[in-house]
Formats: sequence, C-alpha cells, structure tokens
Amino acid sequence: MSYGNQSGGYGPPGGYGPPGGYGGPPPGGGYDPYGYGGPPPPRGNNGMAIASLIMGIIGLFTCGVTSLVGIVLGHVSLNQIKRTGEEGRGLGIAGLILSYFGIVGWLLLLVFALMLGWWGLGVAATSGYGL
Repeated sequence: MSYGNQSGGYGPPGGYGPPGGYGGPPPGGGYDPYGYGGPPPPRGNNGMAIASLIMGIIGLFTCGVTSLVGIVLGHVSLNQIKRTGEEGRGLGIAGLILSYFGIVGWLLLLVFALMLGWWGLGVAATSGYGL
C-alpha cells in the first residue's frame, strides 16, 4: 500500500503540496477574498463634486461670482452620487457649504458697506459739509 509519504516519515510529504499550509496563491494571480475574480475596482470621486469645492473656495475671493456655479455643481453632484454610488459626497457638501457661505458673506459685506456709506452721507449733511 502507498499512502503518499514514501520517505519513512522524514522530508516533505509526497503528493500533498507544501507542509503546514494550503499551498501558494493560484497561478493566475493573488488571493481573492471576494471569490468573484478579484476586489471591486475603486470608485472615483465625482468630478462635479470636486468642481463645486473649487468654485466654492474661489468664490470666497471673487465676491461670490463663482459661488453660484459651485451651488449648481454641488446639487447636481449630490444627485449623481446618490444615483450612481460614486465617491465624493463629502466634497460636494463642502463645496455647497463654501459656496453658500461665500454668497452670504459677500452680501453681508455689501450691506455693511452701503449702510456705512449712507451713514457717512448723513453725517456730512448734518455737519454743514453737505455735498
């Protein structure tokens, strides 16, 4: 009778593969923990979410002009991310927050400047140095 190991108990066993393990990786590639041909490919970030973030940042310095574009891109990107499952939801939300903050901040600054100008005109009119 033959039971695989013919060396009398010493040396590698015959016909069973490497000792103490299940063998090496399969010949065509590495270990597949998912059992479906490899890990799923990484999902990329949504391009509109990235553009929304960039427009929101730039809008802080350009009187909120690009913030309007950032708001539109942010809402469109969040809808796309919900539908397709892409990454970048945080980028889209950050772009929306910065865009809204840019518009509100610049509007408050404009209102403050107008009030300061009206106050200055009132002071000049009542002090005798009118226009």
